[in-house]
Amino acid sequence: MEDRAQLLLTVTGLDRPGITSEICRVLSNAQAELLDIQQVTISPLLVMALHVSLPVPPGEKGLEPSALVPGELLRLALRLDLQLRVQPFVPSPVLQSPDLFFAVTCLASTIQPAALGAISNTLARHGANIDRITRLTENSLKCIELTVRATGDLDRAELKRALFAVSNEVGVDIAVQPESLYRRSKRLILMDVDSTLIQHEVIDEIARLLGIEKEVATITAQAMAGQLDFSAALTHRVALLAGLEASRLAEVADRLELTPGAETLLGVLKKLGYKTAIVSGGFTFFTDRLKERLNLDYAYANTLEIVDGRLTGRLVGPIIDARGKRECLLEIAKKENIELAQTLAVGDGANDLLMLEAAGLGVAFNAKPVVREAADLSISQPNLDVLLYLIGIRERELAGLV
Repeated sequence: MEDRAQLLLTVTGLDRPGITSEICRVLSNAQAELLDIQQVTISPLLVMALHVSLPVPPGEKGLEPSALVPGELLRLALRLDLQLRVQPFVPSPVLQSPDLFFAVTCLASTIQPAALGAISNTLARHGANIDRITRLTENSLKCIELTVRATGDLDRAELKRALFAVSNEVGVDIAVQPESLYRRSKRLILMDVDSTLIQHEVIDEIARLLGIEKEVATITAQAMAGQLDFSAALTHRVALLAGLEASRLAEVADRLELTPGAETLLGVLKKLGYKTAIVSGGFTFFTDRLKERLNLDYAYANTLEIVDGRLTGRLVGPIIDARGKRECLLEIAKKENIELAQTLAVGDGANDLLMLEAAGLGVAFNAKPVVREAADLSISQPNLDVLLYLIGIRERELAGLV
């Protein structure tokens, strides 16, 4: 049986077309087996690593690794002004049969070395090894994705807590997801409306028409923070709106502003075949308009009772609270035959928690502390379209979709 040696070849130099094909041609001539290859380019520099198996000449088993490299490969490196490093391949214990793969997405206005150092140190302390680092944004380091390996005894909850602490310390949003087909094959997004899809709490804006915005806003803030029962708080606030002319709701609807990036996010996901839905503890008067404006598939909310052209201070039908939002997610997924693992839910308030927990991926967007701590991921960036990075989309891939 032929003796073979496994080597690790590292090639660096100025990038140009044809380098990979030339290297592969030489290795083929030398009867090498290519066992693994990775390449990255940080223009104009190319870095390539090749794990190869090469035949050992009879009687030459003790040769140094560099002596086994084909002379043609050395001449090629010299001709193309490439640096070639040769070393024996020694499997790392960290990389032996890893049980878990994760995608760690890091988001910030710019990611500084100290921040990446703190993140990578935390991963290392929990036994996770970085396999690859990829930049997802163009011409800036606003978002990078780490492909991470770990063994099956990794405590994911403890890792999440540790990274959450680091996130607060270095000012970088850190999202950790199992690297699987489900991450890249989501099919449904369900979004909260107030302070998520739009930049307002609608009920507070309605209260402004009656001059009671401070009273209502205080109750809203407490309910969203989980300090009050949502249904009771909503019933209380709606009662305060009694007597308002229903026609004035249009004044509020006309001044509602979408959160930056909302139209890009939903537009791209629609083109990718997602079902898009919104669910609100607010009111159908507004969600119906948003559904039409954004070409959404589903919209759920509470219905204000109107008699003789005025709000009665009551709601029609059951209240959509935390349980109601979760039921909406389950209902859509069942109707569209979508696995829950393929769903993405986004929200900011305590009444979103059950929905976020039920979804395949629950994202707290600029959320209250109680939601940030409980959600799968927490994002504090101002734009909603950064969520596209969480499913592995690169900025340059958006050009043909926006």
